[in-house]
Amino acid sequence: MKICYIWVEKFRNLENFGFNLSSSHKFKYDTQSNTITKKDVDALPSNFFGERISDVVGVIGKNGSGKSNAVELVCKVLKGAKTSLQTNFFIIIEQDNKLFCHFSFLNTAKPQADFRISFEEYSGSINPLKVVFFSNVFDERRNEFDNEVSDISVNNLFNRQHFLRREKITDFEKQIRLINSKIFSSLNIDLPTQVQLTSKVWINRFNSSMERDAYGKNYETIREFKKIFRDRLREIRPENKFIHLLRFGYFFEMYNNYSRRSRYSENSFRIQFANLEQFIPFLFNLRTEEISEKLIDFLDSEFSNMPREQLTLFLEINEKKESESQFEKIRKQIDFLKRLKISASELNIEYNAEGARNRGLEYFTFNYKSRYSKGFINEYVTLFGQSSVFDINWIGISSGHKAYLNLFASLYQELRYNRQNNLLLCIDEGDLYLHPMWQIEFFDKLLNVLPTIFSGNIQLLLTSHSPFLLSDLPKQNITILDKSITGSSLDGVDLKINTFGGNLYDLYSVPFFLGQKRTSDFAFNKIKALIEKVEGTQLSRRDKKEIRQVNEVIGDEIIQFHINKFLSSD
Repeated sequence: MKICYIWVEKFRNLENFGFNLSSSHKFKYDTQSNTITKKDVDALPSNFFGERISDVVGVIGKNGSGKSNAVELVCKVLKGAKTSLQTNFFIIIEQDNKLFCHFSFLNTAKPQADFRISFEEYSGSINPLKVVFFSNVFDERRNEFDNEVSDISVNNLFNRQHFLRREKITDFEKQIRLINSKIFSSLNIDLPTQVQLTSKVWINRFNSSMERDAYGKNYETIREFKKIFRDRLREIRPENKFIHLLRFGYFFEMYNNYSRRSRYSENSFRIQFANLEQFIPFLFNLRTEEISEKLIDFLDSEFSNMPREQLTLFLEINEKKESESQFEKIRKQIDFLKRLKISASELNIEYNAEGARNRGLEYFTFNYKSRYSKGFINEYVTLFGQSSVFDINWIGISSGHKAYLNLFASLYQELRYNRQNNLLLCIDEGDLYLHPMWQIEFFDKLLNVLPTIFSGNIQLLLTSHSPFLLSDLPKQNITILDKSITGSSLDGVDLKINTFGGNLYDLYSVPFFLGQKRTSDFAFNKIKALIEKVEGTQLSRRDKKEIRQVNEVIGDEIIQFHINKFLSSD
């Protein structure tokens, strides 16, 4: 299956908008005659973009031209448009060398065509098709896609609900899974070398009334215990501080979750950790090492002896199989924390802190190089990746490196177990934040890695501000968005230049609307003023010195030559 064309009467800033996604057929829709026309284009050689890549379209345009809107429209039209779009639209797909038009017209007769095509009323989704949307842009924008669209965008990371909600897999865990996979070496992405865990143990998540509700009659005792324990950790070695903080934070994370779920349970009884009232005061006179060990021993005893009904309530799971799996994870977490003193001693942890009191943050950093440290992080992320005790991240890598890693990790996580026959992957500004060298490599890496993750047919829709993407695409694979054009889009086949392997200056000047510009405005205006000064006035010795100083830093040798010529002849 291949998505060929989408038309919509109105969607945000797009009106009477037709969007070609096929490189071999170009469609247009005339609203006056209610007729669709088709123009055939010489098809590219089979497998031009590689194995199982059925087609690619690159979308470019000025800021505000509607690139992101166009990509979001595609996702909304293909999945769940009956409820999300209250306007006329249709979709043309190609399947088994036949064309089909799925239309949804509210008060208008179905469209006509001057070529062979089957018309069907839009049923709610186009299938069998998996649609994945990824955007590197973070603007707190909610796309509100249908549930059938897999939105793995950066925005989704920051639109999560309250921290107590059971989270999905974290980005760091996705990245670790990619790094441990067979395909990572083929991407030639530098392996991060340092890991940082940021303690969130002392950050206040509750106000005093919430804490009183959670701790009940133990409120004052627990507050005093936390203060004493925090004071004890101030001057100890980094690896011990890490061990005790993780154990301490895990204990109260489990207690708070347990207490919260108990309060909101519909059951008649209130769940409580047994003997907590006696246990906390008992800890005051112990050594710090003994306290952190006893906290974990206490949890071990509680969960080992917990009635099945209470355990199911705590895990918020009704299905027995999943409940057993979650219980087994808790058992592994407790085991990990029990042997933490031995495993953490080999990490050579570095410690630093910022801020003070409840806003203070503590950082624990160690290398991700040895087999031991990699094994430790792999196990930690698997067991505690969704924990709120520590944030975990790479350090020593750029935002571009992290964005690069995150894109491929998100795709790997989303597609590796998918069994659909067809994939439309929409990537909005995927090369954003990337170093120019990575922008050059981006499309090639994408084409190489996707067929190793996804076994079906793959169609790509990409937006970009980069001329590097244009130089990778024949002009028939390009759509240019421009609000001054009727229908707001122009097919690349109408460009006067060939884009594939094209000169980057030419690609900037025509498809990117930069005209004859070859430099930025500041440099252009500075050089223009310099030339006017050289040509128009009698120059003093001081003027010539300043002009020569500026001329020495100009990167265009021809401009330099002419200015020097003027100065010499003066």
